[in-house]
Amino acid sequence: MLVVVVVAGRPGGAEAAAAKASKRSPARGLGGELSSQLATELGSDKEETAAAAAKRLGELGGPGAADALSAALALGLRPPVAAEALTALGKIHDPRALPVVSLWVGNVNVPVRVAAVKALGRMADAHGVDLLLERLGDPADLVRAAAAQALAARKERRAEKRLFLLVARNDNGAAAPLGAVMAPDAVPRLAELHGRIDDAVLATALGEFIKRGEVPDRLRLDVVRTLGGLTDAVATAALVAYLASVPERDTRPSKEEAQKLLVQRGK
Repeated sequence: MLVVVVVAGRPGGAEAAAAKASKRSPARGLGGELSSQLATELGSDKEETAAAAAKRLGELGGPGAADALSAALALGLRPPVAAEALTALGKIHDPRALPVVSLWVGNVNVPVRVAAVKALGRMADAHGVDLLLERLGDPADLVRAAAAQALAARKERRAEKRLFLLVARNDNGAAAPLGAVMAPDAVPRLAELHGRIDDAVLATALGEFIKRGEVPDRLRLDVVRTLGGLTDAVATAALVAYLASVPERDTRPSKEEAQKLLVQRGK
């Protein structure tokens, strides 16, 4: 695991970061002046002030804000400030920030890793995707879930095998992402986990799968029936969510089956 050593409160760190950012992206107008001011505030001894500056830079956006945040992270920030700075970079999603964001995905602090993974998911290139795949093996469930969600949002099929293994270990954070990316031929293997994992985990994965528009309805019908055999409230919620995803005038066997099952459940 890559660990970033953060030097808390390094004297002049943020000021140096602001100077470097200004050289790369000269301040122009009010926006540029505000970026420079906020970059300086990143070095405040008060965590609340520094975190607020990071958040404001994310809202401001633009190359100057991205440079200031990247430079401050490269020099080292306290964990709460680093998490806010990484979140801000995720909002800006400037690809030039990828190297510094990549360094923080292995930080010892869990909230920082979560923020780095989420930021990486919004800007990742091929190397970034590899890092996200690695984070599926993170010891913290919050980090694994963040990586899984980022990979699912990118429809990354390479994640299917690892997500399936996590679901087989009853990892709820991997369930919806698995449903979003798995191939149709994985459904029977997933259904075989019934009784070995929590019904809620299985229902979450299956419920996400049937909402995908490209799934053949004959397979979707089988999945709906499988959900009907699960007693957990999550299975009921999955059926409700599926019906909500189907156009009102669309008539299909899986829709009719889901409606019938919900009536039987008093919904």
